[in-house]
This record gives sequence, structure tokens and C-alpha cells, in this order.
Amino acid sequence: MMESKHSVFSEGTDAGLLGGSAVALWFLVRDVLAGHPLRTPSVLGQLFIFGNPNPDLNSMDFGAVVLYTAVHFLAFVLLGLFVALLVRQATAHPVARFAILVLFVAFEFCFVVVIRVASGSVGTLFPTWTVIAANLVAVAAMAAYFRWRYPELMQALRSEPLGA
Repeated sequence: MMESKHSVFSEGTDAGLLGGSAVALWFLVRDVLAGHPLRTPSVLGQLFIFGNPNPDLNSMDFGAVVLYTAVHFLAFVLLGLFVALLVRQATAHPVARFAILVLFVAFEFCFVVVIRVASGSVGTLFPTWTVIAANLVAVAAMAAYFRWRYPELMQALRSEPLGA
């Protein structure tokens, strides 16, 4: 395993912030193009933070934006910490590579289900393809970071992708 220049905490935080930023940027661009800047964090903040099952879709709630953004980045940092632990293990243990794949599939499934179950009115704002695309952008950002941090993992993936 490579001598680490950073701690798992540092790597997880970096990866989480990259993934969270990628998703936030994805939805910011989507909202701006639709003519409703910050609609996504406003609606999700009203729904998940304030517990409003029928959030206001036409006006921005600044408090909801700020609180949702904080929770969003905290969740991604926690995810990044878990992924950093798995990636470190994956360089030496093939079964951890499989765990990363399972984590990705579970991550995608949970997000799609949460959006669908949370509220009928919000579900129309977030077609399944946008949620999957946002998560893929986050995965790409985090994977690029870990690829840079762990070049030996790429070699291990070429020789034994998901374990024996």
C-alpha cells in the first residue's frame, strides 16, 4: 500500500467535498437553465430538513437552502470517509473492491427510492435520470480523486477487478 500523505480523514473529507460539490454544481446548472436558481436545495431543504411534505416549488427559501446544503455536504463527507477506508483496503484486498461496487449500487438505489417516496410533488422535479446522472457525476469526481491518490489500485483492478 502506498505511503499515505494524508490521513483517511483528510482523504475522505477531500473526496466527500468533491462528490458533494459535483452534485451541487450539477443541480445548480440544471436549476439555472430552468430559470429557477437554487430551486433544488430549497425544495429538498423544505422537504427533508423542515419536514414540509408539500414544499413551495415557486419561491426560494434561503434557510432551507443553507441548512440543506450543510446537511448535503456533511452526508458526502461521511460517505467519503467510508469510501476512503474501502479504497485503502481495496489496494490489498480484492473483496473490498467488490464492496465498493455494492456500495455504489446501494447508493444509487437509495437516492432514487428516497426521492420517489418522499413526495409526489417533488418527484416530478427530479426525474430518475437526473438523480442517477448527479450521482454518476459525484462518483466520477470521487473516483478521479482516488485514482490520483492510489495509482496502485488501478493496477490491482486490471489484474483482479473484483476479487477471485
